[in-house]
Amino acid sequence: MDDVRLYFDVDGCGLVARGKAMVPKPTLVLLHGGPGADHSLFKPEFSAMADAAQVIYLDQRGSGRSDRGDPETWTWQRWGDDVAEFCRALDIQTPVLVGTSAGAQVAVECATRHPGLAAGLVLDSTLFETTSLEDSLEVFERRGGAAAREAAARFLGGDFGPEAGAAWAKYCLPLYGDGSGGDDMAERGARAIINRDVVARFRRGECGPQKGVTAAEIDALTCPVLILSGEDDPMSPAGAARRLAASVQRTVELHVFTGVGHGVFRQAPSRAFALLRAFLAGEPAQPGQLQQDQTLR
Repeated sequence: MDDVRLYFDVDGCGLVARGKAMVPKPTLVLLHGGPGADHSLFKPEFSAMADAAQVIYLDQRGSGRSDRGDPETWTWQRWGDDVAEFCRALDIQTPVLVGTSAGAQVAVECATRHPGLAAGLVLDSTLFETTSLEDSLEVFERRGGAAAREAAARFLGGDFGPEAGAAWAKYCLPLYGDGSGGDDMAERGARAIINRDVVARFRRGECGPQKGVTAAEIDALTCPVLILSGEDDPMSPAGAARRLAASVQRTVELHVFTGVGHGVFRQAPSRAFALLRAFLAGEPAQPGQLQQDQTLR
């Protein structure tokens, strides 16, 4: 990886004793969002999956405890290639890539650029090509009123000024949660190592096109795909996920959660992990491309 060292952590063993054999468990490689955040956003919830899989938390290049490297390499393609090289270096065979938010685009980049690597993709709170700015503004307004819509329009529209940033933090960031008042994103943000340079580069479009995951990319995948979406997610609206699922030529499994914002695994872990366990077990999806799970956590 061009002398860039990537930090990772592990929950659970890779082999379990069953009778006279040591049997490998599935491997989950978790890809965080941001871009520029770190793997700690998956903790502590994903420790609950250690009985069913070996859980590997990865800090992407430029993020968390991994080396920063050259900022010119902070791109979707390089991040995707890093995942493949990381798996080869550790002899991780046929992992299931789990990407949340921007991490989902990294997962898709890896799987499309390295066919046959991934045994499956799990995409949580994903930005799709079918997402429009108006989709996001409608959710911001529905949940936070005119002030949230105005702040989002300024910030997402490219206003880099301090007033726009302050309004975004005040009116919009709280809407990433489920509205229950029990969201702990402030604590998670405090313990995460966030590279603001990556965030700024992403906002300027210098990580590559901010197109979102496309139907063509999903159709090109050769592995099963599970998509999780929150009905109240203003950044990755569920309507876009539904349009994507309806437009692809292959079968994908989509579950939409009511009362959930941005980050399904974080806000509805019990139900999301039940779906993940079934996905790892290879339980067949119900007939039809689109499945909706309108279940509160």
